[in-house]
Amino acid sequence: MEIEFAPHVEEIKMALDNEIEERDIIEDLKKLLEYRVPLSEAKRSLIKKYGGSEKGTGRKLKDIQTGEHNIEIIGQVIEVTKKTVNIKNVEKILFSGVICDETSSRSFTAWSDFNLNPGDVISVTQAYVRNWQERPEVNFGPRSKVTKLTTKIQVPENSEIKKLSQLRDGDINVHTQFTILNIDIHEINTKDGPKKIIGAIAADEDTKLPITAWVLLPELEVGNSIEVKNAYVRSFRGVPTLNINESTIVAKLGNKIEYREKNGLKIGDVIMKDAAYDIVVEGNILSIRPGSGLISRCCECSRVIQKGMCRVHGKVDEKNDMRIKAIIDDGTGALMLVLDSRLTQKICGITIEEAQKIAKINMSQKAVEDDIKKKLLGRRFAARGNMSKGEFGITLVTTDAWEPAETIQE
Repeated sequence: MEIEFAPHVEEIKMALDNEIEERDIIEDLKKLLEYRVPLSEAKRSLIKKYGGSEKGTGRKLKDIQTGEHNIEIIGQVIEVTKKTVNIKNVEKILFSGVICDETSSRSFTAWSDFNLNPGDVISVTQAYVRNWQERPEVNFGPRSKVTKLTTKIQVPENSEIKKLSQLRDGDINVHTQFTILNIDIHEINTKDGPKKIIGAIAADEDTKLPITAWVLLPELEVGNSIEVKNAYVRSFRGVPTLNINESTIVAKLGNKIEYREKNGLKIGDVIMKDAAYDIVVEGNILSIRPGSGLISRCCECSRVIQKGMCRVHGKVDEKNDMRIKAIIDDGTGALMLVLDSRLTQKICGITIEEAQKIAKINMSQKAVEDDIKKKLLGRRFAARGNMSKGEFGITLVTTDAWEPAETIQE
């Protein structure tokens, strides 16, 4: 046996239930490496080819990384929802939710019905981790084995009261205090049927944050200042969201927590945070990024598509839309603004129909992008929205945008 391949061949053989000639393993391994397949992926591929099962790696939820395969975890199911998705024109039911151990909480997706219920403590083998909204998500696939346990997850006690600005994705056993600014009760489809949950905006002295309550409690009313214990944090679109469930202790405070909106927030301070909710920044538009102007979206999932092809649904009927991706800078820092068609029309004064005419006359959609550049570059704007960090950099998804009054006067 060739010495450099010896340990890797031995590892592959240990994962197999049948005898495969060593020279065959070396030959196949060499071929994959010649095609620049990473060594770890090549070994995993050969184990699968030969009908073996790779030994799983035990992981704590705090330590899991996007791209990991064949991991083993033990955790407690916090929530489960059922949804129907359309994958290549085939409807499929899957189950998503949140699982936690003593180190963290993470979202999960189960591609089969493992009969999971909130409170179940489970052992999962042959799970894998994918990226979901810039966060690692555990997936239970066709090869995964889920076993229910009788043990309990021992979550460390936490007496420290955290400010809302200190909350991070994956935090468990959260103890915090805030005032409820507004509430929206809506219905979702869970494993056991429709269920009403509360979506709300919370605020302490200097930070706003969305919350989701999986139980309807009398303390959750607009204007109430409350204390919560044993809550958990799950990010949605890059913004941490505080979650309240049956295990959370909620009590009304005697004192009032007053939120004070900050004026003159510097972009340099904003981009130092992991995320920020409902903030206002102001600066000059330095550039309009490619992908601005008239765009096409998938009629099924609203993803941006090219030449009528969606990466999820294949060839689809497309629908026209508009957006702006702009870099705004105030001298202390810069970030990207993303504005939808409503705000694009508001600040540029062109509708989707007018944008289509511009593209048709010039025989190019880029003409709309160029028109936006002429109207916006160098101008000063204020924008309100939610900031998050991801693979595309620091982004403010804008809910409103306007030209400041003092700029108009000048």
